[in-house]
Amino acid sequence: MTTNTDILQNIPQGKPVRIFLPLLNRPDSVRTQGLYQKTEPPNFSLLFQPGMLPVDEIDSTKPCIVSIDMGGPTISLEAMIVEVVHPQTLRMVMRKSISHEQMREFFRVDAVTGVISKSFHTELFSTTKDPWSTEGQTVDISGSGILAIFDEKPRADRPVRLEITIPSFLPETIKVLAHQVRAQQLQDGRFEVAYHFDDITTEDRDKIIGCCLIIQRKMLRLKVQIKEH
Repeated sequence: MTTNTDILQNIPQGKPVRIFLPLLNRPDSVRTQGLYQKTEPPNFSLLFQPGMLPVDEIDSTKPCIVSIDMGGPTISLEAMIVEVVHPQTLRMVMRKSISHEQMREFFRVDAVTGVISKSFHTELFSTTKDPWSTEGQTVDISGSGILAIFDEKPRADRPVRLEITIPSFLPETIKVLAHQVRAQQLQDGRFEVAYHFDDITTEDRDKIIGCCLIIQRKMLRLKVQIKEH
């Protein structure tokens, strides 16, 4: 069994990592890149280039997500900020590792936003079919796929192009290639369709993960408010 200590020891010194930093008085996170520095597990440090770390805006009471590309599966950690040593360094303590399967669930949240499923054609694909497009709304979203509702059943072409509006602080639309995993008709006549992303940039996946973190924190605050009442 791999322990948290083993995971940290296996990360090379100076390895580039991505970190999602929660911000004070704002729902969104900021993503930035740093360099991993070994210390005494479960502690570690992250070094940043000047100007990359918004020190005055970081909410150190909330957990951060650290993502490390190891040339195969990506390692993801949940960690807390122990100390800002100086404007370019964070001392961290690891709380837990997040497996690939856990990542899919950890970053899967209920979210209603616009999505368009379109036919995908290039010179490599047949153009004999008429182009088609179906608009719908997501039910949930993750870094690896979506579940959405459509008034009409989208075709099960592979691949399809999805245009998803990310419900972030500044909404934007991302485009990914995906394939239909399953589709079922609901009692009201609409169709519930699950898609898995086949081709998505790291930048766009990070935008989705950041959006999911925002929604998770909103849901957590809502639960706390409900319990208090």
